[in-house]
Amino acid sequence: MALNLPKLPILFLLLSSMILFPFVEPQALKSPANAFAKTLQNLRGVHKGQKVKGVGTLRSYLQHFGYIANGDSSNDNFDEILESAIKDYQGFHHLRVTGVVDDETIKTLSLPRCGVPDIVTNPNPNPNPRGSTDPENYSFFPGSPRWRKWALTYALLSGATVSTISGNAVRQAMQNALQKWAQVSNFTFTEIGRTPADIVYGFHRGNHGDGYPFDGPGRVLAHAFSPQDGRLHYDADEQWNSNDGSNVDFETVTLHELGHIFGLGHSNVTGAVMFPTYAGLRRFLSQDDIDGIRALYGF
Repeated sequence: MALNLPKLPILFLLLSSMILFPFVEPQALKSPANAFAKTLQNLRGVHKGQKVKGVGTLRSYLQHFGYIANGDSSNDNFDEILESAIKDYQGFHHLRVTGVVDDETIKTLSLPRCGVPDIVTNPNPNPNPRGSTDPENYSFFPGSPRWRKWALTYALLSGATVSTISGNAVRQAMQNALQKWAQVSNFTFTEIGRTPADIVYGFHRGNHGDGYPFDGPGRVLAHAFSPQDGRLHYDADEQWNSNDGSNVDFETVTLHELGHIFGLGHSNVTGAVMFPTYAGLRRFLSQDDIDGIRALYGF
């Protein structure tokens, strides 16, 4: 996703009991997830040198998430640039690096994920080129932005309602996720019932005013901005849940997005909270996540 990285939305209701958002809730979008999945199926086995309808859609997706500069959806030529982007994507996600749209690549591309791009600066002092043997560790945003204070406030501010999760469950999940980051850092957090706050989180749908519209059910679940912006947005059209994980687990996505709020980019460690794709419940920080925040803040 070719976002303005220094302002990255770093790729996971309640209006009766919370603060009302000052604009009219937009209409829900029809999800493009099924259409994209169908496009991917039609591209099975496509490789460099071919021109196939739908290649431009794949090109735009890879541009959207940071793997390619030119994401022109009208360009259906599978050229060297796209092949290189596919290889980078496969390498980051621990797939066989073939440059071909194969079954395991299609499966990974189809997973719901964070809206933040994967390609960010990697603090590994001797990183290998992407597409070969990638360093497996945490990453930071360009310039390594970070908070300049430890005591942060947070508040809920939604622009859309959701019906699958209660306000109390949302607030409890946020408290749980913040506590897990606090346990491995020097941060403390205080909830306030108003804005401005250091961290402002809430549900939105479609074009919600930050330049990064949500896409309906599936695909992008949430996004967050790097320090010291503090915005964390969830797609209100997802099936959020906080109990059995049968839908999208709100606490899992929150734990991930808070990593972006604190300055972490995506990790290519499969078991890390900061891995970009959603694969079910993941409510505990991995050693890679802990190493990342401690390296960023120097403790």
